Amino acid sequence: MIHVKYMFVKRFLLLIFFLSIVSIQNFSFAEESNEKVIKSNRIDNYEILSISQPGSLFYSVTNGIIKSAKNLNSNLTFIGRANVGLEKVIDKNNIEILTTRKDYLYSLSIKTIHNDVSDLFYSEEVSESLINNKIIISDLTANLYSLTKGDTMFLVGLNQQEVEVVVGEIIPDSEIGWFEGVVNKDLGYKLGINRNIQAIIWGNKITENHLIEIHKNINYKKIRLTGRDSTPNRNWVLPTALVKEMFGDFQIKERNGTWITIDRAWKDENIETKNVPILGRITCHRLMWEPLLGAFNQIIEENLQSGLSREQFKEAGGCYAPRRINRFDSGGSISRHAWGIAIDINTKTGYKPRIVEIFNDWGFAWGGTWTSPDAMHFELRSLSASISQANK
Repeated sequence: MIHVKYMFVKRFLLLIFFLSIVSIQNFSFAEESNEKVIKSNRIDNYEILSISQPGSLFYSVTNGIIKSAKNLNSNLTFIGRANVGLEKVIDKNNIEILTTRKDYLYSLSIKTIHNDVSDLFYSEEVSESLINNKIIISDLTANLYSLTKGDTMFLVGLNQQEVEVVVGEIIPDSEIGWFEGVVNKDLGYKLGINRNIQAIIWGNKITENHLIEIHKNINYKKIRLTGRDSTPNRNWVLPTALVKEMFGDFQIKERNGTWITIDRAWKDENIETKNVPILGRITCHRLMWEPLLGAFNQIIEENLQSGLSREQFKEAGGCYAPRRINRFDSGGSISRHAWGIAIDINTKTGYKPRIVEIFNDWGFAWGGTWTSPDAMHFELRSLSASISQANK
């Protein structure tokens, strides 16, 4: 009897420990059915469990997810993502409506999805276009590049292979998941998008059995589990389409895999160097000055300037830096430093909580609470915050 009680307590503590590691909230723990859910019209009809980690899912994590879903007899699919290049666009009349400079490309964030579940996540028209190897484009992206249904896009993948793809549908950015485009998995593979960034398990109920099974099969602890009603991270960042709309878009040329060359016309128009309090001479996007100076001045007013290290900033920090994200396997994503809207200051010592609050108030997200923490990093996501703060 004592042994049975010990085993029960041990399992309970194990579950509590697991829940303290992953970010999961508001799941209804109910009795799980052993019958696999038969797909009806939309994913919204089901409870879901989304599994992600910094960068792409490790093979070991992927295998653990597959094993867990199989043991639970649950539905499972994987979502991929990477950045690919846009070289040119030809319309339905065979007229070239967009082209890039020699050796330059626009960078697009593309999502991939399996054909057999596309009708769960998208309308019938969108799903049919995906099945027919067409690309779905977001509204903001279509407006930016003057794309219409039926245009042919010439994309250059991570593998440097050029792929011609026809625009099937144009849909709201929220419906596409705030990616700039989505294609099916097979077309994604042609573009070199072999990485999965998310696994989605769905069914009539998501229960504690899912958590226990995943914990049993996945040893990597930096996974993030979220449900439909999970609380979003308060340090969310702008999706790429909105970054381009607010701060401009540019063509890029490869240098060495990490560092890129940015179109000079955009750089000359938007990147400036100024002297600012605390840090001295820095180079950022021209729209950074008002919120950045607002944050610095408030930090000085509250006598917190000793909490920002000019020495660390000069040694290893910075604002404008034309490069890709290099902290993890990011699928070629362009760093917000390339737009000059991110700043790394305390590269070694971190920040006092009040300093983080002040930056948040002036429209900056802090990287310290991300799935892959970047504790030195502040990133501009709102210009309206500067207006509201200045009028206080």
